[in-house]
Amino acid sequence: MKARKLHIFFIFSIFLWANTVKAQQQEDVKFEFGKKNLLLDENLVIKLIVKNTEKVNISNFPEIAGFTKGTKQKLFTKKPFTHTITQNYIPSKEGTFRIPSLRIEVNGKSFNSEIAFVNVAKNKISSSNEKKNENVNQDIIFAINSPKNNVYVGESIPINLVLYVPENNTSEIEFPEKFEEEIENIAKKIKSADCLEQRLRINEIKSEVVVLNKKKYLAYKFFQAIYFPLNDKTVNLPSVSITMIQAAKKNGKKEKIKFVSKPISIGVKALPEHPLKDKVSSGNFKLVEEIETKKINTGKSFSYSFKIIGDGNFSTVNVIPPANDSFFDFYPPEITELHIEGQPDKQKQYKYLILAKDSGQFKFEKYFYWVYFNTKRGKYDTLKSTLNIKVLGKAITEKKIEESSDVFEGLDKVDTSIIEPNYQEIVKNLSNLLIVVMLAGSLYIFNWRTRKNNKGEDN
Repeated sequence: MKARKLHIFFIFSIFLWANTVKAQQQEDVKFEFGKKNLLLDENLVIKLIVKNTEKVNISNFPEIAGFTKGTKQKLFTKKPFTHTITQNYIPSKEGTFRIPSLRIEVNGKSFNSEIAFVNVAKNKISSSNEKKNENVNQDIIFAINSPKNNVYVGESIPINLVLYVPENNTSEIEFPEKFEEEIENIAKKIKSADCLEQRLRINEIKSEVVVLNKKKYLAYKFFQAIYFPLNDKTVNLPSVSITMIQAAKKNGKKEKIKFVSKPISIGVKALPEHPLKDKVSSGNFKLVEEIETKKINTGKSFSYSFKIIGDGNFSTVNVIPPANDSFFDFYPPEITELHIEGQPDKQKQYKYLILAKDSGQFKFEKYFYWVYFNTKRGKYDTLKSTLNIKVLGKAITEKKIEESSDVFEGLDKVDTSIIEPNYQEIVKNLSNLLIVVMLAGSLYIFNWRTRKNNKGEDN
C-alpha cells in the first residue's frame, strides 16, 4: 500500500514539475527600452522579447501621452525560439515625459514594463551622418551593400543584406517562418566563385537608424559575410529577392510582399609585381608584442609573443619561424587565432620559447618580421619587431646546456630508441591472467563438489 502511494506521489510530482517548467518557458518575457535622451526627429523604441515558445498571441502596445505610434516590426528566430516585437513611438513635442508601466498580454497573461523617463530635445542642425543613397524608393528597401567599391586581390569585401523600413511607416512587417532558409538560398546565389567566403554570425537582428537621401530609415541587417577575391576579376553580386509579410494599412489583412535588390559590382585590382606577390596577405594589420623580460642570462629561456591584428584573410597569415643560431635557440611556437563575433578584425598570435646562448645586445627585428600588402597605402609593407634585449653571461656550450636547470633544454638530445617496459600494462595482463585462473579454479571446485554429492546420493 505504501509503495503504491509513493508511486502516485512520484507521478504527481513529475506532472507538477513539467507544468511549472512549461509555465516558466511561456513566461520568459522582458521589455527593452532604446535611447531615453531623444531629439524631436528620433523615435522612442520599445521592444517586447518573448523566448522559449514557438507561437505567441500578443496584444497591442498602448498609447503614450506626448507620442504617436509609429512603425511596428515583428521578428521570429529559432535556436532558441525568440519573438521580438519592436514598437516605435514618435515624439510630438519637447520635454521630459514619464512613461508609465505598459501592460501587454502575452498568451493570455499580463506583463508590465518598468516606469521610465524620456527627455526629448530640439533637433540638431548638423546632418553629417547622412549615408549615400542605395536602391532608394518611396517605401521599404531591400539592398545588398558593401562599404567598398574597389579592392585589391585578397582584400576583404564586407557584404550585407539589409532591409530599410521608413521610420514613419505604420504598417506591421514580419519575417516569414522559413526566413533562415530563404537567407541561405540568397547567400548561395550571391556567392562568387572567384572569392573565399567568411560568414559572420548574427545572433540577434537589431534595428539601426540610418539616413538615406535625407529620409530616416530603420535598417535591419540579417546577413553578413566577408569575401576575399582570389583574382582581379570584378565581383558581381546579382539581384536577389526576399519575401516578407506585411499587414495592409486599410484592413490590417496580412499579405506576402516580395522585395527585390539591385545588383552591385565591386572592382578588383591586381597586386603590384613582387617576389612574394602570390604568397602575401592583403589588408590592414598591426603588430603587438609581448616579452617576459628584456634582460636575461645565458642558459636561461624566456617567452615572447608576436601578435598580428587586423582586417584581412587570416588563413593566409603565416609567420616564418626564425632559424636557430649561435645566439638563440627558438622552440616551435604555440599558435592561437581569435575572432570576436561581429567584428571585422582578427588576431593571430605566435608564442615562442627562446633560449639565450651568448651575451650581447640584440634587435629582434632580425628574427621576427612579416611581409604583407598594405591595402590602405597600396604597397607592400613589413611588420617588424621593435624590441631590443640584453643577454648577460658567458657563451654556453652544448654540454652546459644539458646541465642547465631549464626544463626544455636538452630535449632534442634525449635517446628515444630505448624502449622502457610498460609496467602498467604488465600488471594489467597479470591481473587478467589471475582472474582467469581463479575463475577456472572456482569452476573445478564446483564440479568436484557436484560429483562428490552425486556419489553420496548413489551410495
